[in-house]
Amino acid sequence: MPANDPIGHKLALDTQLVDVYLTGLQSEIEAKLRRVAKFREEMRKMDAAGSKTDRLARRRAARALIRQAQTMLETNLVVRGMLEDLLQAAEAVLRDVE
Repeated sequence: MPANDPIGHKLALDTQLVDVYLTGLQSEIEAKLRRVAKFREEMRKMDAAGSKTDRLARRRAARALIRQAQTMLETNLVVRGMLEDLLQAAEAVLRDVE
């Protein structure tokens, strides 16, 4: 790309920005998948213990699951923000090529 091509330069920067957002988004989604797997495993443990554990232990486990769900919800808000940033960057790329 010639040095005097400001549109090409802007397009290159905007596509790099999109790539950065995609990398961050992928990382957040992978972390979310790990949290979902952990949540599922904790549910299985609690279910398997059934009547073997006392009521207090099951309450503690249920509260831990609630905290995990809250963390996943917070992650959803982070992912939503990242998707909004990605959308804006993709729109900038479109403006660059129009």
